[in-house]
Amino acid sequence: VTALAWVSPSSGACTGRSSSSRRCWATTLRARPLGATALRASAEGTKAVQTLRADAEAGIPTAQHVLGMAYRGGGLVAKDLEWAAHWLHKAANQGHAKSQLELGMLFLNGKGVQEDEKVSASWVSLAANQGLGDAQFQMAMMLLGGIGVEVNGEWAKYWLEQAADNPERSAKSDDALFRLGLMYQTGQQVEQDIKQALMYFERACDNDHAQAFVKVQDIRRAKGFISPGNTPGLPGRIRRELWGGNGW
Repeated sequence: VTALAWVSPSSGACTGRSSSSRRCWATTLRARPLGATALRASAEGTKAVQTLRADAEAGIPTAQHVLGMAYRGGGLVAKDLEWAAHWLHKAANQGHAKSQLELGMLFLNGKGVQEDEKVSASWVSLAANQGLGDAQFQMAMMLLGGIGVEVNGEWAKYWLEQAADNPERSAKSDDALFRLGLMYQTGQQVEQDIKQALMYFERACDNDHAQAFVKVQDIRRAKGFISPGNTPGLPGRIRRELWGGNGW
């Protein structure tokens, strides 16, 4: 189950403006308690939520973010997307990058707020410009699809490059490498360049991106670099997708 915890700002777990606050909030996972332990944990959880709410009302952005996410997901508090948007908006207005991204996604999907793609893009852009990798990837996808912004391949490519090389790596970093590869493979908003596409796909392969594995082998096969006999290291599912059949 999800639990709340507060940690010392000097512990390294706090980031952003909240690190100088009297509390720094984080979410943790713990085993589901049983019996009397469950009752004690429930009481502690209620007290933690009350303290979290007090910190959020005092204007601490990390507390506002955690409370907003709690309302979005439910569990710690009853799920309420309007309250989620309320607290994420409070934190976002104070420059909390993750809240800016989450708020942008609420506006994109019309969850707890009226759907508005332009407002969504503006919040995502703020988070991307603060260096949040997931926001950089999302901004690129919005630019490629013309979601809340004009289609702009040059800026989409820029944000994909930022996400791919973001020092705080996440799954979106490898997705960004894969999308860059697709852009160059298909000539989407850039001049087609198979060698450049292969380079990006291979970089994604370094982090076990399954779709990138398929693309690398597909390109090499098309150029006569490989055959079924010299790709034994690929997972069977990928080899079957490449070559068809179930014989090997």
